[in-house]
Amino acid sequence: MTSATSVRVDGRCGTVAGVEAACFPTLAVLVVDARLERGRLGCELVAGHDGAHVALAATGRGGDQWWWLRWNGQLHEVIQIDPCATELAQQPYGDCCILPDGHVGRHSFDLAPLPPLPR
Repeated sequence: MTSATSVRVDGRCGTVAGVEAACFPTLAVLVVDARLERGRLGCELVAGHDGAHVALAATGRGGDQWWWLRWNGQLHEVIQIDPCATELAQQPYGDCCILPDGHVGRHSFDLAPLPPLPR
């Protein structure tokens, strides 16, 4: 587990993708206890990031597997990536980064919470 200090950055990317459970037919079959997101998913990375956008699309196996929608324009894929191992240890109870491992930019605890998106 990596440790980090918190530097609050308010800007999230804001790019949105629309998804439906039908977009993930094999995921629903292959993953035990899959919980699929539906509607509009917002990129969870910091504003101005390089590379593809990412949003948590599904969890499975009791929350032990995290599946991410990764997209750039019209091209998209759903890929299983473990969460980032960085932890903010300076808080009384700690705080874990909830972005995918290897993400670009700031950790989730350095960003403002994701705003709710209309469904």
